[in-house]
Amino acid sequence: MPKWDKLMLWDMRTFRFYSVKIEHNAVDAMQFRKISPLPMTAPIVDHMTNGLTVLDQGYKNTAAVLSEITHIDGNKGKLQYRGYPVGYLFENHDYEEVCHLLIWGNLPTPEQKRQFRANMAKEMVPDPSVNRAVRAFAPEAPAFLIISAGLAAWAASDPSKIPVHAGDRIYLGKTKEVDAGVYRSLAALMTVTAMTSCHQQKKTFIAQADPSLSPIDNMLIMMGKVDRYGNADKKFSKAINKLWILFADHEMTNSTAAYLHAASSLSDPLSSMVTGISACAGPLHAGAIDLAYKRFAEIRATEGGVKKHMEDVKAKKFRLMGVGHRVYRTVDPRVGYLRDMMSQFQNAVNDNPLLEVAKEIENAVFNDEYFTSRKLSINADLYGSFVYAALGFDVRIFTPLAITARSAGILAHWRESMHQPPCLWRPRQVYTGRVSEDA
Repeated sequence: MPKWDKLMLWDMRTFRFYSVKIEHNAVDAMQFRKISPLPMTAPIVDHMTNGLTVLDQGYKNTAAVLSEITHIDGNKGKLQYRGYPVGYLFENHDYEEVCHLLIWGNLPTPEQKRQFRANMAKEMVPDPSVNRAVRAFAPEAPAFLIISAGLAAWAASDPSKIPVHAGDRIYLGKTKEVDAGVYRSLAALMTVTAMTSCHQQKKTFIAQADPSLSPIDNMLIMMGKVDRYGNADKKFSKAINKLWILFADHEMTNSTAAYLHAASSLSDPLSSMVTGISACAGPLHAGAIDLAYKRFAEIRATEGGVKKHMEDVKAKKFRLMGVGHRVYRTVDPRVGYLRDMMSQFQNAVNDNPLLEVAKEIENAVFNDEYFTSRKLSINADLYGSFVYAALGFDVRIFTPLAITARSAGILAHWRESMHQPPCLWRPRQVYTGRVSEDA
């Protein structure tokens, strides 16, 4: 029987037919390069130069990688890591186990988990230059900029890990070096995030990492989130371990793509992380967490409150922060687990005056035909911010904590790319300006 996994194209300019193979419900964009307006007698190089370009502004319908890591079905509201439903992982595992799953493809054995902790602790002690870089900023500076500088200093503290400085392709196809880069990057981001939090709150930062503890526990101790015995507060540890599972990866997000775009040049993973953080901090990405929280405060202080704000949203005077998702066309599968977490901190959550604003917005979104007809609902980032607030974290560190949670998935994608043939991400453009006829 003939296979029907082909796209048949008829170019009316030349009346030529083309066949493009369909695989994984996708087509290879390079196949369109052979669709040329030139006569058949033209050299093949001219056909390729003048071949058809796919215009996809903002990559709205372009896949840049083949990946086995994370699967999302937005219509059914499903999210899976390596074939495991996120709900199963949330209920039965902790964040470091999910890290291992995402990055190395399997849930760790007890020995692998012990080695993961030891490797992380070894890398969580920063060079003094990192602390100097962080402290060079005013405490009021945006946290993502402080963290970016700290990571740049961390990378600079060992130039032998920088491909251009070392004069070689350090990571591509080299599992040992890639894994070392993963540990170093995870440890650096968690440590610099803790260092930044201390700097913003004018606390003394103490770099210490116990190889018997989880990376999250070591980070919390660095941040001063400890019990009376100086151990990581179990309430914080348990909550962050669960919360971060829900945000460990989300397929090819803007920040993941930005990271991989930088890394496609074979840059080192820490420098690429700075690129990813810059993308993540924007108001259309994880920076929306900060904006939503600030908007709630404005709504609470404004006459008319939520009702007036919702009317303004319908009139398109404002964008409704914390509502809707670019992927899910039904309820975000993480929201139910976040609600359960909020209920565990009911008193702290209820003491937050901004939560009442969020609840009123949620009620309007779920009951107003304007929003239900558009299949909009509260997104996970909004609920996550209230868990951080209930735990007593400063609002300025919410987005960096979300970025740190996502680093596991980002580095999983980087590791995957380092075991594939090199491919520099270099998109084309469609020029629409004037062309001079002069030489």
